Amino acid sequence: MFKDIVDAMREGFGTCLKEIKYLSERVEAVEKKVGITTKRKGTSAQNTTPPHKPTLEPGSESVNGTNAGRKSLPEDKGPDKEDARYLEMRDAALALCRAKSDRTRKLAASQQSPYTANSTAKVIIPNKKLYPGYNPFATIDKKKLKELADWLKTCLHYRTPLDKKPRTIRCMLHQTWWYQILRTSLEWLEDCHIDAWINVLRERYDANPQHFRSERMCFLDHLFSQLWRFNYKDFKDSEPDQDGLGRRLPGGAWNYYAGTIPSFCQSNKVWGTDIDDVYAPVNYNDTHWIAMWISIPKRHIVARDSICSSISPEELDVVMEPFLCMVPYMLVECASSDEQRAQYSLEPFTYERPTNIPPARAGDCGVYTVKYIECHALGIEFSKKDFAKANGKTMRDKMAVDIFQELPDAHEFENKDNDANLGAYEG
Repeated sequence: MFKDIVDAMREGFGTCLKEIKYLSERVEAVEKKVGITTKRKGTSAQNTTPPHKPTLEPGSESVNGTNAGRKSLPEDKGPDKEDARYLEMRDAALALCRAKSDRTRKLAASQQSPYTANSTAKVIIPNKKLYPGYNPFATIDKKKLKELADWLKTCLHYRTPLDKKPRTIRCMLHQTWWYQILRTSLEWLEDCHIDAWINVLRERYDANPQHFRSERMCFLDHLFSQLWRFNYKDFKDSEPDQDGLGRRLPGGAWNYYAGTIPSFCQSNKVWGTDIDDVYAPVNYNDTHWIAMWISIPKRHIVARDSICSSISPEELDVVMEPFLCMVPYMLVECASSDEQRAQYSLEPFTYERPTNIPPARAGDCGVYTVKYIECHALGIEFSKKDFAKANGKTMRDKMAVDIFQELPDAHEFENKDNDANLGAYEG
């Protein structure tokens, strides 16, 4: 990797030197052509012509004294007409030379980025492997990590072992329990931890959509998959009308479709019309997390599973069936016009579970699930180096610091948008 960068820099510097040499030759040729000469140091017996009054070159300022940045010109001999023609030719030649020089300093369209500062270094160092928006695996800011640690130490139960913390406090999502769970290697992440990171992505996407690979996406929390899986039986048992519509969708389906939830970060974007990609975590029996990407244009779902042995293909078919059937149905049922409805079909979506993604250790599936979602939404490849199993603890600490900085009250946040729809589930 380092050798490639050095080779690229060496090649780039070589190109710069050739360009400088070329421009120097061009300037010299232009000066000779229009009759510009530079006065050498010292005097000569033959050089008796009185010097012409120096003229400030266009685009040049006096920096070091009144004569700095000036070039001396030989005395003009000839009528005013020739003088004017000479000056016109000189200015045109210099303008051409400067324009050529300016062009060599401009970055190509492929080298310009709205996310990172543009510089001529990008001509030398290729940026195809740089993170387009932000680096989700950036080094943890030690100062911010200390701020989190100092804040946690203010809690009376800070040093109490996780399994001995008072049960009532655990139920209250106390700050030390919340962050200790998140930062402990191989510890199962609760729904609240997963949703906290989804909320971080929502806020980042809302503030800087250009950092992500598309401006037609949305992030859903665990409640979406929880509700839809639980209510799928009601959907199947309900009788459709002659057009195949009229079935019973899960409560709150319209809110998801229209982008009116979560209430604290509404997109008001309609699925299919404004949204192409939907990301959501799926909790399987409180034992395993899966990252789900729904592509509406492709009519396809990708289930990214960090530990494929945790769910058999047959079990995964059951997990995915509610989404394969109800998402296309919702697009037709909720369409605002017959014309829009005609663009969709009631046919179920297809799905796949890739096996070529970096795997996780048991217990880190929740961390990998939200990181799969984040990286895919950013358009970043799943690097084996970034997703190395040994990096699980680092990823947890990074998430904890980012949540603490961006959503400081996440440990006590409770999403009540779907309370009315959760009654049946909790009963």
